[in-house]
Amino acid sequence: MKAGEVLRRQRVAEVYQRAKSTMKTTSVLVGVLGLTFGVNAQTVFYDNFDSYADQAAFNAVWNVGVAGGGLILSTDQASSGSQSVQQDLTAKASGIDITPVSGWDGAPLEWSFRFYDSTQSANLRQFATIRDNAPALAQLVAIGAYNDTTLTKNLITSEPVTAADLNTYYAARVAFSPGPNWFILNMDGVPTRSTGWHELKAVFSDTTVDFYVDGVLGMAGIEYAAAAGAVTFDRLTVGSGLSSANGAAFYDDVKVTVIPEPTTLALLGLGALAFLGRARRE
Repeated sequence: MKAGEVLRRQRVAEVYQRAKSTMKTTSVLVGVLGLTFGVNAQTVFYDNFDSYADQAAFNAVWNVGVAGGGLILSTDQASSGSQSVQQDLTAKASGIDITPVSGWDGAPLEWSFRFYDSTQSANLRQFATIRDNAPALAQLVAIGAYNDTTLTKNLITSEPVTAADLNTYYAARVAFSPGPNWFILNMDGVPTRSTGWHELKAVFSDTTVDFYVDGVLGMAGIEYAAAAGAVTFDRLTVGSGLSSANGAAFYDDVKVTVIPEPTTLALLGLGALAFLGRARRE
């Protein structure tokens, strides 16, 4: 074989190996970046109540912490799909156990649900909860409409709230130490109560929780745990389990997710880029 032909074949082989290496590196990088941006939300639990054929089917699933026979599967109102669940004027609640999960600074836990507020002229006792329930009730966090002025506080002014305050703002509760029990969600700019569907949400970090109404911060930095990992949430309830003589409410789109913060995602992305640079050098 002539020297020129040998040199040509060597160059072809080198080009092939470089292309093969580049393809391999690119494929791995795509996989790493896919994992990086694919973990931006891990759904722990979701229910919009549309999968239940009838009341018995709903009762069979939401079958813990039941009060008053449980909530009523309904097509009268729905935030998504065609069904929601209703607490009427009587004391009702339904609960479900979920995969135990905690909130962390690097991966906050987000609990949210849609709430149909029926009236603001006379306050309701309508709310949902997330709980650390096993082996015994250690923490309970609630959001909704509440009418007990003896337990509810204005955390901004430290004064007891009035009935007018409770008809104006949604309320939240962190029941046990280090929480403050009931308080209203009244930071500047937070949406006030109105008839119709609203998203109520709590976002848990290591030891504090932020509350949102329709995506707007309603109260920030409320302590709920003495240390990171001290509270593990394992149960959800819809309905207060208390009578609500002034009006009914509906619940829909109950969701629990773990959401890594942007810093965590950025570190994963930088790791992927470092991997690419190392692979290219090799």
